[in-house]
Amino acid sequence: MLEADTARWLLVLHGIVAAAAVAATTHWCVWLWPFVRGRYTRVHATRRFGIIAMSLYLTAALGGMLVYPTYKARVKLEFLTSSRMVLDDAAARLQAAEEVRARAVGEAPRTLDPSVVLRASRDAPEQAEKIARWFDVKEHWVALGLLLGLGTMVALLAWDPKRDGRGPLPFVILGALSTCAVSWLAAVIGLLTTATRSF
Repeated sequence: MLEADTARWLLVLHGIVAAAAVAATTHWCVWLWPFVRGRYTRVHATRRFGIIAMSLYLTAALGGMLVYPTYKARVKLEFLTSSRMVLDDAAARLQAAEEVRARAVGEAPRTLDPSVVLRASRDAPEQAEKIARWFDVKEHWVALGLLLGLGTMVALLAWDPKRDGRGPLPFVILGALSTCAVSWLAAVIGLLTTATRSF
């Protein structure tokens, strides 16, 4: 398991590379789009974007694998799947909000009634559990997207439109679009997870 500071910096780097992978897979789809209409322009550039997109995707996946054990221990097990920790955190946030409100109006902060805190935070543990489950689902999709994207890249590198005609074009288009969709899904779920709780 990584130290907290190392994990934070790796998480930031992972986020930057993942954003670049999302941009590259999206750009790859845009460059492939003329192929759908039978215009095979910029074949070499499209292959180059496939290599760039999958290099970034693979790098982001490897970065995620480095950070994952620390995430599992410090975020998922210690917080997201611990109802007590989630409720304690929600109570502390509500009390802090009360202190800010009291300071703004120039009065002493009230101690919040436990029943009010419980009513306000009763859905928090369930929401945290959902985030943890979505994150685990994301990991499986990222692995499938990696295999699909690499297969698409290899097919695109081997395919010559002049020699093969449409050949593997349906697979290439579907593979690139699916890889792009998975990279977007992974980025959104990753952001939701870190917005809920980070290291």
